[in-house]
Amino acid sequence: MMSKKTISAVLAILMALSFSVSAIAADYPTKPIQLLIPFGAGGSADSMGRMIAKAAEQYLGQPVVAVNKPGAGGGIMLTALKDARPDGYTIGWGSTGILTVTNIGNVPFMHDVFTHVARIGYSAMPIVVRADAPWKTFQEFVDYAKQNPDKVKIGNAGTGSATHLTPIFMEKALGVKFIHVPLGAERRVPSLLGGEVDAVCSPLPEIVAQVEAGKARILAVPSEERDPGYPDVPTMKELGYNVVLELFRGISVPKATPADVVKKLEEAFKKASEDPDFVAYCKKNSFNVSFMGQEAFNKYVVSMNDNVAVVMTEAGLKKK
Repeated sequence: MMSKKTISAVLAILMALSFSVSAIAADYPTKPIQLLIPFGAGGSADSMGRMIAKAAEQYLGQPVVAVNKPGAGGGIMLTALKDARPDGYTIGWGSTGILTVTNIGNVPFMHDVFTHVARIGYSAMPIVVRADAPWKTFQEFVDYAKQNPDKVKIGNAGTGSATHLTPIFMEKALGVKFIHVPLGAERRVPSLLGGEVDAVCSPLPEIVAQVEAGKARILAVPSEERDPGYPDVPTMKELGYNVVLELFRGISVPKATPADVVKKLEEAFKKASEDPDFVAYCKKNSFNVSFMGQEAFNKYVVSMNDNVAVVMTEAGLKKK
C-alpha cells in the first residue's frame, strides 16, 4: 500500500501534467509546426502539402514547415508521426495511403492510432485509356473485359497502392479479371501511351495533361460524385457498379494530442482550404477541395478503411 507521502507525490505529478497539457492547448502554437509529407519533393502531393501549409500559417500565427519523409509507401512518415510528441507541433499530410500501408502490414499499427483532424479534399482515380482505344464508354470496356478474361492490362503505381486496389475492387463488382501491372507513378502514363498496358488507374492530376491534349480518354471515376472538372464522365456507382475509392488528402496527428489543439488545427486548416490562392492551385491541378472537420473525417476514414480492408482481403494482400 502506498504511503500518504507517495500518494501526494503522484497526485502532484498528475496535476502538473494536467496543467502542462492545458497550458499547451491554451497557448498553442508558440513555435513552428512541422508538416510531415510521405512523398518525395516535387510531386503534386508534395506541392499541395506545401501550399496548404503556407495557407495555414496566417491562421496559426507560426510557420508550418514541410518535411519530406518518403519511403515504405508512406510508412516512414506514418511511423514518425505516431512516435512524435502529441503536442500539435508535428502533424501529418496524410492520404488514402494511411489505409493501404496499414492494412498491407508495412507498419505494425492501424489508422486509429491517429486523430484525423481535417480532410482537405480528394482526387478522383479514373480508369483511363488511350484516345485511340476501341472503347468509347466504360460499359464497352467492361463488356470487352468480360469476354476476354486475363487479357486487359491495367497499370498502377504499385502493389497495394490505391491505384492497384481500385481495379481489384472493380473485378468483383464488374465480374471481370484484369492483369494488374505495377509500374510506379512515374512510368504509369508513359506506359499507357506507349501501349505497354491497355488502361491505367491514376490520380486525375497526373493524367489531365494527356486528356486535354487528346492523347487519353477517361472512361469513369470511382468516386461518390462526378468530378467537377469532367462533369460528363460518369461515376462507376451511377453506372450500377458499387465501386467507391477516393484518393483523399488531409491532416492527422498522434492520438493523444489535446482536444483543444486539434480544434485549433481544424479551424486553421478549414480557413486554409478556403484561401483563394490554394483554391486556385487546386482547381488548376484537378484536386477537389471538399473540407471535412474531424468528426466527419474520422467517420469517412473508417468507411474508406472498410472498403480497403475488404479489397485487400479478397486480393490476399491484407496482413493476417
